[in-house]
Amino acid sequence: MTGGGSTKMATVLLVGEGNFSFSASLCDTGQDPHHITATCYEAEDAVRAQHLAWRNVQHLRSKGAAVHFGVDATKLHEYGFLTNRLYDRIIFNFPHCGRKAGVKKNRDLLSNFFHSCKGVLASKGEIHIGLCQGQGGTPADQPRREWQNSWQVVSMAATAGFILTSVVPFDPDKHYGYQSTGYRSQEKSFRVVGALNHAFTRSLSMENISALQIIQTLTSERDPQGIDRGFLGNTSCHPIAVIYKELVEFCRQELQATVLQDSFPLICGNGSCSLRPPYSAAQSKLYFVTPDKEEKVSEGSEDLHETHFCRLEQAAHPGNNLTSGLHHLRPSLTCFIDDIFPKSAGSPHALTIVGGLVFRKCLISPQSMPVYHEMLLLSDHRHWRQLVLDTINHAINTMAASVISAETVNCVTLHQENGDIIINLSPDDCDWMIGTIREVPAGDRPETSGFFTVSLNLDLLAMCLLGIEDWRVLWTEDDRFQAQFHHQHIKPYQPFSLYPPYYMHDVSFWVQEGAVFDDVEFHTVAVQVSKGNIVDIQLLDQYENAETGRTGLCYRLKYQSCDRALSYGSALEMQLRLREELRRRLHVALR
Repeated sequence: MTGGGSTKMATVLLVGEGNFSFSASLCDTGQDPHHITATCYEAEDAVRAQHLAWRNVQHLRSKGAAVHFGVDATKLHEYGFLTNRLYDRIIFNFPHCGRKAGVKKNRDLLSNFFHSCKGVLASKGEIHIGLCQGQGGTPADQPRREWQNSWQVVSMAATAGFILTSVVPFDPDKHYGYQSTGYRSQEKSFRVVGALNHAFTRSLSMENISALQIIQTLTSERDPQGIDRGFLGNTSCHPIAVIYKELVEFCRQELQATVLQDSFPLICGNGSCSLRPPYSAAQSKLYFVTPDKEEKVSEGSEDLHETHFCRLEQAAHPGNNLTSGLHHLRPSLTCFIDDIFPKSAGSPHALTIVGGLVFRKCLISPQSMPVYHEMLLLSDHRHWRQLVLDTINHAINTMAASVISAETVNCVTLHQENGDIIINLSPDDCDWMIGTIREVPAGDRPETSGFFTVSLNLDLLAMCLLGIEDWRVLWTEDDRFQAQFHHQHIKPYQPFSLYPPYYMHDVSFWVQEGAVFDDVEFHTVAVQVSKGNIVDIQLLDQYENAETGRTGLCYRLKYQSCDRALSYGSALEMQLRLREELRRRLHVALR
């Protein structure tokens, strides 16, 4: 009893029990026996013939636990006495097909078991699997077997939609009276030294991550009104929002800054924004918007659609200035400087702040994101630049110190590059560029003596401070991420999906003679088709065909999800769709 109420006791299902000593131990160490169901594969007569096993069965029944015989762990959904309730925990200790079964049969056993659990496991339930040293194939195994010689437990779980949530040593001493037995309850023990207990939970379904859904919505023919503008809302407890609010508060205290709400359009076109360097010279990184369906119909010509995409392809090539008349997603809030200045005019404060989503195509990597939250600081008091820098430096170092519970931290560094000042954050051995400081000459605004801008990538800053290695984690819709930050304070991130499996696939194709292959566009297609599940692309080979003049390229792609159960079959389907999309959109000849 706690707080005047009762706490719901977890219901536990044990499968594949040998001599029932683990079930008996669990029954005697605090678990309510009436919530325990213990099962084994053997028939009741076979268990009766084994003294230790039958004694444990009688003990369990005397305590009120349920015991069932002849239960196949790969067909749990077929037993009516099991499907009449949902279990909070399903335990399968040291599964094995028996005798000298190879790794392939034992992988199949695990996969079928996970599928079987789906119908009897509670929505927030856990599956616990104990495996002998090296069998699981995860980095937690020491020593670790080669992947192909392991049972690949995380991959087998992914086939049924489960992710690995925790791995801890299997300690038999914590279970008084527990004795391991071998094949089909023979009175022969096996080694459990170095064994691990793996806990699995349900994963969200394999859908497009929300960051890519926003891009897809904005660049498609749908009405973008009401689109999600990210995590910077006043009530948001997302770590990006918390960091943004902390930075704003520091600037308000030191500089009395004015903060504008992001009401600027997400889609630029028809003079609604002004591309400034470096974005004006990087048109291949812009997300262009497809023509509106109604516009095409009113024009009454299918050629408009083809002409539009022809212009998109031309605009994607470096050096071409064909963006006139084309709409694109905003690559930076600096596009709206001409609108920000009038909004801040008349304010007694010399620093203006605005934050919001920006978009740009990029090469795939864990630290390169196609959409992120930008914080823009703008001032026409150029002599304030050092004070702004000192304030940002102090704010970031203060937040970094609070995360690691240190008194002082100095992890911000600055250096000059092409006339700009680059802001770097150096947690541990990393060195991440999180922002730039750019001087803008007075020629852009004759009424001033010039001004400066500070642009911060809040997503990268959050990753550095919280120890997040993959930008996709910030966009996960899994409640277990947000739950870590519901008190609106930042702290080190604790992964809820451990050792996610990955799968390698290659693709080879010929590039048309005379054509320039666009790596950024290739990566953009790959991330879209894979729903964000490609984490790395490496060029394996490049060769020229002297007879045809065509260039051949061969790439290796790594498929891996950071928060969802990605199976080999799902990755293969994505690879096949990618091959078709490369042929259709990049006009390459597959090999």
